[in-house]
Amino acid sequence: MLYFILRLFSSLPLAAIQIIGAGIGVLVYLFSPRYRRRLYKNYQSAAHYSGFQLTPWRVAAESGMMFADTLWIWRHPKSSINKVTIENWNEVIELSKNGKGLIVLAPHLGGFEIVPRIFAEHTRATVMYRPARKRWVNELMLRSRKHSEIEFVEANIGGVRQIKRALLKGEVVGLLADQVPSVGDGVWAKFFNQYAYTTSFPVKLARQANVAILFVGAERLGLGKGWLIKSRLMAEAFPDCLVDACTEMNHYFEEMILSRPHQYMWSYNRYKRPAGAEMAPIE
Repeated sequence: MLYFILRLFSSLPLAAIQIIGAGIGVLVYLFSPRYRRRLYKNYQSAAHYSGFQLTPWRVAAESGMMFADTLWIWRHPKSSINKVTIENWNEVIELSKNGKGLIVLAPHLGGFEIVPRIFAEHTRATVMYRPARKRWVNELMLRSRKHSEIEFVEANIGGVRQIKRALLKGEVVGLLADQVPSVGDGVWAKFFNQYAYTTSFPVKLARQANVAILFVGAERLGLGKGWLIKSRLMAEAFPDCLVDACTEMNHYFEEMILSRPHQYMWSYNRYKRPAGAEMAPIE
């Protein structure tokens, strides 16, 4: 029943669903103290450190629009591709089709769900995801994300093996690398000047596979206008120190987020300590 309702909702024009999503985002911000506290705390800290304007109500609205974007992209795979503008188009396509493999790292920014579909237009892509806690949400994601050229694998041992095999075949692999990993799979590294338990898997993977790393963001344009794909190729290898390497990865994400800070998922509990992990460093 819920799947049917969401499918019906996502059948609306993009502009309409974004407006409704913005309204839902504001309502959640207004009536959920826990959500509001986390969003505001993370956003305020980053704004103070980076110097951008603090507009929490806009962030709440655009968080709802992110949810709307996701549903619309799932529902309209072909139309969503037509609403994408890509900077450095030739470089992106060359990297994805060169047969050497490519690691794509993306943050939860704007219409991030469109990113793997862009690459799947030209090559096979394997994307690692973290299953949702609620079963129905996970089933919805898997059902809606189905694509003939994209393989979605869970963030576990089996998924790691599939990611490595895909790279050996010269394919594109994608990771949302701003998520909090399980204990033992990350290190404490600065993210907007706060220690965040950061996944070390992309760094280790890059060292083993020796392939190019492309940071990609999908900025939302005006209502109903789609998304702008921006990318930045990592010019040098990660530092030898794992903490320094993860800090550098976070810095790349910071630069992408600062282009459109109100479109980032500030409500995510980015600075939590996973159960069993050591305490964050004290300065």
